[in-house]
Amino acid sequence: MRRAAALVLVLVVAAAVVVLLLRPARSGHDPTPPSEVPRRQQTRSGASADVRASPAVATTIPAMTAAAFNHRLRCVDVRQLYGRLASTDVLALLCERKPLAALAIEVPLAEAGDLHAVAVLATIANGGGACNAGSPPAPSAGFRARAIERAQKNGASAETIRRLDGWLSEEEQGPTREELAACRQATDEMKKLQPELMTQVAGVLGRPLDPAKDSDPDSEIEYLRKTLAYGDAEGAEQLAEALLSKGTPESDAEAVSLLRDAARTSASAKAQLGRCLLRGCPTPAAEPDEAVQLLTAAASEGNLQALIILTGEQPGDEALLPSADRYAWGQMLQQLNDEGCFGASFFYVLLAGSPGASQNLRAMSPADAAAAQARAHELLGARLAQTRARLGCD
Repeated sequence: MRRAAALVLVLVVAAAVVVLLLRPARSGHDPTPPSEVPRRQQTRSGASADVRASPAVATTIPAMTAAAFNHRLRCVDVRQLYGRLASTDVLALLCERKPLAALAIEVPLAEAGDLHAVAVLATIANGGGACNAGSPPAPSAGFRARAIERAQKNGASAETIRRLDGWLSEEEQGPTREELAACRQATDEMKKLQPELMTQVAGVLGRPLDPAKDSDPDSEIEYLRKTLAYGDAEGAEQLAEALLSKGTPESDAEAVSLLRDAARTSASAKAQLGRCLLRGCPTPAAEPDEAVQLLTAAASEGNLQALIILTGEQPGDEALLPSADRYAWGQMLQQLNDEGCFGASFFYVLLAGSPGASQNLRAMSPADAAAAQARAHELLGARLAQTRARLGCD
């Protein structure tokens, strides 16, 4: 799960407050840690580009201008980061790269004690690390050239190449002057708010704060338990994540119970519970059927973690589904990424330049390849449009 590190610089004790608020909205496409990135198989020598996406399966990517596609990527990212924290007006301003106007709305709310507004400020501040031009460094022209070369080698379509080039070209320009100014303002505001936030956390915990102790996982778990509201699926999932990080049998058991409740309404909870049952909470499930059902439901809602698992490209996931189903989910993943449905995160660049099929059709027998193509055609026809709409890229 992606966590903004915005409060590391300005908050030590109150980190639990904002860490829980800064986690991305559970919109069905949680970013996955780099260790979970698919191990895309390399195209064998002599293999043609059709191993990436068979014409019988692939859906044509609608043409868009570079500016329109980049706008889509950024707006998806805004929804991921701020979706449950900010109003529609603020989301629109951030989508248009107008963070100073967004701060004009959020700063008074944060000063009044609105923790959602505090989280928006902290995310814009980004820990102060992006408040100077060139920090963090923008991708270089050399990186863009290598990314495009890799995508071409792996059979990416001309439209995907054009979109990838357009996005990386814009990224090379780095943050705008307004974004840098907003970063500095938000950082200053967070420093002013730190004492009040520490007081709020102490009030919730019911004891004085000790910076040497209250930054540990147990303090975060304590805070999350005390602030969890009945019926709050996202809050339950956040507490479950903290408990799983602790890694004891007792904490795992509590986490599974929380995830089962949250999974009724949350795609990311379904994915987390399914993954937990596969990997072990505290031990792997004897029968993976429930895990597969949960992951399939989450993937159908556009959850990136579930989609990656169902492609079977991670060690231990190869036998989770038949090869035809793994291929089909790989095609779903690639199509959604090519259309920008997961935003402009690390994964767009990574997956845009990767072979699109979870298994090389040429490595299958003719019968298996035909079955895989038929399954992909069925899956994309039945679910692609609905999943695309759910992710906001229809």
